[in-house]
Amino acid sequence: MNGEHRVRASAVEHGPALGTTTRSAPSTTPLYRRLARKEARVREDQYVALSRLVRVLARRRTDRSGPRLTENTLIRVAIDLLLARANRLAGNTEEEIRASALRGDQPGSPPDLR
Repeated sequence: MNGEHRVRASAVEHGPALGTTTRSAPSTTPLYRRLARKEARVREDQYVALSRLVRVLARRRTDRSGPRLTENTLIRVAIDLLLARANRLAGNTEEEIRASALRGDQPGSPPDLR
């Protein structure tokens, strides 16, 4: 696969305004059935780090009664973060857009995912 993995990321349905989420009464329909399907290609390092992070977060959970954590869970959170920063996004390349999204964040060491 040329160092890329295909990840199926489910996107939350959005209402009329950017970043607003359509919320309805709790449903008996499983979450995955209420989400739109979207495939994304990610780099090998992203795939490995994402999988590792899911395992770390799952081990740290204090309440295991809710839905299980998956790579798609984290992808949806990342999309929400990106949409929340939409007004600061600019650039012509992935690198430039990423830099604009992260601008102002304190660079720190990545979390220990062991």
